[in-house]
Amino acid sequence: MPQSKPAYGRIELHGWDSRSRAWHGPDEISFTLAGTRRILNKLRELAGCWHGKLQAQGPGVPPLTFCAQIYDLGDAGLATVDMEGSPAGPLEIMLAIPPQRRARLRPELAFEFASYLRFLEGPESQGVEMAIHDHVENAIRESDPATTLLISVEMRFLTPEVHILVADAAGKLAMSLIAWLAEKDGVAAVPR
Repeated sequence: MPQSKPAYGRIELHGWDSRSRAWHGPDEISFTLAGTRRILNKLRELAGCWHGKLQAQGPGVPPLTFCAQIYDLGDAGLATVDMEGSPAGPLEIMLAIPPQRRARLRPELAFEFASYLRFLEGPESQGVEMAIHDHVENAIRESDPATTLLISVEMRFLTPEVHILVADAAGKLAMSLIAWLAEKDGVAAVPR
């Protein structure tokens, strides 16, 4: 059951769908710590990044193991979900911009994010870099500064069964990232 935490602010999800080559959202999502305890405990032990494995299982689908990474970029946070041996770049990449870091945002963040995605060989189709850059830049400029922005980019098309498992893993990573940044910045205490 989602636990709404005012200390984390409103969370606004902007998602890129690689198949339709279009944005969806912004959608307001609820903050929850469900399934994040192990990740958060690992993050507390490390200075600025974590690399690990996440298990996911859905009905009628064999369990999958995902490779996951979380990075503190100073002005934002970055998380990736991938599968070992997967061709091309990660399956999903998320950029989290919490309210307490808005004043520190570098002006070139949207450009650097779009460049990073292109560097990783994605999204699947070339030529979408400007659409991603412009949307991220507009979301930063037009959203309420008290809002946590979560930019999620699906790097390639997945079957619906695998997509559900990737979305579950990505959701846990995103919530862990938001909670960790808030804890590091002294904005909110995260239950241990």
